[in-house]
Order: sequence, then structure tokens, then C-alpha cells
Amino acid sequence: MKYIYIILSYIFISNAITAQHKGTMVIDNLFTLTKTDLNSENTEFGAVLTNDNLVYFTRTNNNLKAEDKNESDLDIYQAKLNSDNSITDIKTLDGINTKWHDGPSTVTTDGNTMYFASESFNVKKGFEKEKTPAKIYKKGKIYLFKASKTDNKWSNITPLPFNQINYSVRNPSISEDGKTLYFSSNMPGGFGGEDIWKVSISQNSYGKPENLGATINSNNDESFPFITSKNVLYFSSNKEAGFGGLDVYKVDFNKAHKIINVGAPINSEKDDFSFTLNDTKKTGFLSSNREGSDDIYIINEICRLYANITVSDKETGVLITDAQLNLTENTSAPKNISSLEEVTRIKLECEQQYGLFASKVGYENNSHVIEKSVDGGELNINIKLQLIAKPIITETEVILNPIYFVFDTSYITNESAAELDKLVTVMKENPSMNIFVKSHTDNYGSASYNLILSNKRANSTVNYITSKGIAVDRINGKGFGKSEPKNSCKKCTLEQNSINRRSEFIIATK
Repeated sequence: MKYIYIILSYIFISNAITAQHKGTMVIDNLFTLTKTDLNSENTEFGAVLTNDNLVYFTRTNNNLKAEDKNESDLDIYQAKLNSDNSITDIKTLDGINTKWHDGPSTVTTDGNTMYFASESFNVKKGFEKEKTPAKIYKKGKIYLFKASKTDNKWSNITPLPFNQINYSVRNPSISEDGKTLYFSSNMPGGFGGEDIWKVSISQNSYGKPENLGATINSNNDESFPFITSKNVLYFSSNKEAGFGGLDVYKVDFNKAHKIINVGAPINSEKDDFSFTLNDTKKTGFLSSNREGSDDIYIINEICRLYANITVSDKETGVLITDAQLNLTENTSAPKNISSLEEVTRIKLECEQQYGLFASKVGYENNSHVIEKSVDGGELNINIKLQLIAKPIITETEVILNPIYFVFDTSYITNESAAELDKLVTVMKENPSMNIFVKSHTDNYGSASYNLILSNKRANSTVNYITSKGIAVDRINGKGFGKSEPKNSCKKCTLEQNSINRRSEFIIATK
């Protein structure tokens, strides 16, 4: 059992680094980053992982367009992600790719519908002609298309209705429920450059594209949106708040729309974009040219769990700021983790179960269990402490609530320790009072065994009291076994036995 001894205060403990960079919040170390087997001597970007471990990504190929020998086509590829993060079965996606630029893409949760970007040349009236002294060029845009998969084959390709010849729409990302499509575009109505937009989908009809507003978009370029199943939007921007080139940002639509730069190692001084994340698998991809050309990196989300802990009076709700808080963690190799002072916010390991134990003199102890976490996040824990009621003092006895021991042992429970603390308080308030402890058992077991057990319990009680600062000559005790039952039943019920199993605190002198 590991123990962390904590006194409440306001220190933030974390391996993540939170900072401000040019006015934008930055949180580093949210993900691990590794280069993948998807990469080749060509350019790769825009990888997305499905729930059945298929990876769709975009790569340049070696077939040059007739219209422009200086550029390579982009094609959409499919691959398989294995459990060890290796990549196999890389192949071009039949039924989707054209002789123009195709990709990147996004796939619905069921894996049967794909939205992808492609050049507009293969659409009627999808391009303009530009005449130069040497040649007439076809001048196209990037459009979004929809495809369906039937019998493991992609077909039924249709352009989306908001494609227009005077602007491009690209970089699609579909929501988990398939009802909202996010994309980037330089269409009119934006804030300058390229913006993030969304459009609602109802069966085969589409709403009017909506700009996501000034919180996300700027007069720079915002592109490559990706919406997670938890409704968190990731996107890239070259706004001045970044580290250089394109940086990846996120905004949680479930909370206040606060933009966060996801920091290192995701972002670098180069272009970092096409961030995608499968929430179920805690795995995703990032594209970056930090090593020269555009390559794909696999990312794994680091589970982070934080506990914001307060202790309060159960009756009044007033915070108890000087409570003692013990945190225990199960481990195969027990050791002390650390001794911390003045902590209210602590970082925990997601894969561990913890126990929190709060105490304060004059209050009954209380505890809280923190279960293992899959998703991490923030826990707000309030442990309520009940003020200890004063014991009843008669002419002959100090009456406490029942004192319990671990079954068949003389170990005092935490609950009973709180009761004995009441007796300690009474004896400190009455320095001339001496106490004789009488320990009794129930009728189970032999008389000799119960006498031995009751003597051990009486001694444990006396030792506990003296450990709290009461002089040894002011308290002593003796076990009486089952010789003095309160209920002289022959076949006692559980309730009757519990009455017989008791401790008495006789006032020897006042």
C-alpha cells in the first residue's frame, strides 16, 4: 500500500506543461508521437483511423497530369493499423481516385460513407479556362464529394451541392453521428484566408454552410478540421499565436469555447496539420514537414487524471482547510510515494484505484474511492466530515458509541478510533478523571478464548488512549470475556450478540 500524506492547499501538480504563448493557452505533452510505416519517398498526409483499424491517407504518386508536368497527383490510399502500431496492406483506394488530386478524406462511423476532396475538373462546369500567350489552361478548384461502400467497393460518387467554381472546399471531417460535416474553405463570408465551416446533413440533404466564427477563425488560415466523438474540434492555423508555420489547436464544444494550442511534441516550428484522433482507441495521426517533406506520425493520447479535492463540514458546508488527507494506492511493491504539503489539486495515474481518507480532530473520519479511469479528465471531490457528537458522561461512566474491532482480532477500526478520540478529549478536559476499560465479547466461542480476546481488546483500547497523550496511570483495562452479558440469551440473535459485544468506560475517579 502506497501512502501519500497531504495537507490541503492550492499547488498544481502535473507532468503536463501549461503556459501562455502570445496570449494563447498552450498545453504540452498531451500525446506521444512516432513516425509511421505509411511514409515513403513521396509526400503523405491526412491519415484517419476507423474503428475497424483501417487507415485512409493521401499520398503523391508518380503519374503526372497532362496539364501540368510540374506537379504530382494526390491519391487516397488504404492501409491496416496493427496492434503494435505497425502498418500493413497499403494500397490505392479503387473506385475513388481520379487522374486529378484526390484527398484527404473522412469516413462515417459505420465505415460505409466517405467524404473526400478532389479537383473539380471531372465535374461539368467545374473549371474555368485561363488563356496565356502560350496555352489555354483549365483553372479548377477543390470540391467535396461523397462516396458509398457496398460489398467492400466504393462507388456512387456525387459532388456536394455547395461546391462552387469561385472558391474551394476541402479537408472534410464528419461527426460521429454523421449529421455534421466540418471542412475548410475560402468561400465568401469568412474572416480572411481559409476558414473552418460546418454544414448539417439530413439523409441526402445538406443545410447552408456555417462559419465557425471569430473564436476559431482569424484573418489568417484555419484549415484541416477534425471533430472527435467527444465533440472536440482540432484544426490547424498559421495565426501569430503559434510556434511557426501551421500549428494544431483544439476547442472543446462541451465547455467554454476556449482555444488551446496542443503544444509539443505535436507542434513544431514547421507545418503541423491533419491532426486526427480515434477516441475509442486513443490513437490518431499527425502530418508534419518538420523533417523536410510532409510525413505522417502516429499519436497516442496520454491519459491524464486530476483530482480537485475539498473537505467540508457535513452540516454547514463550510470548507475545512486544515483537514488531514491521506491518499492510498494499491501496488505490488509498497513504498512511500512522497510527502506533499498544501495540496488541493493532484495528478493521478489513470490505471490505478485510489482511496482518499480525510480526518480532523473533532470530526468523524470519512473516505472516498477514486476508481480507475479510461478517459481521464478532471474529478471534483468533496469529502464531508461529520462533527463528532460529545459523549454522555454520567456519575459512573463515559458512554460512547459501540467500539468495533476487526472480526476475531483486537485491531481497532477507523470508525472506533474516532469514538475513542472523544474519550481522549473528555479526559484532557477533566485532568483528574481516571478510566477503567471493561471489554466484553459475545457468546460465540469458548469462555477461555473469549477471555483472552477481550483482554487483548482492552489492552488495545488502553494503548490507543495513551498514544494520544493520556498518562498511563490514568487508564487501565481488563477483559471479561462473555462472563457479564447484557443479554443472557441462550440462542442469541445477531442483534443480541452485538449488544453483548461492547466496551465500557468506567469512571474510577473524577
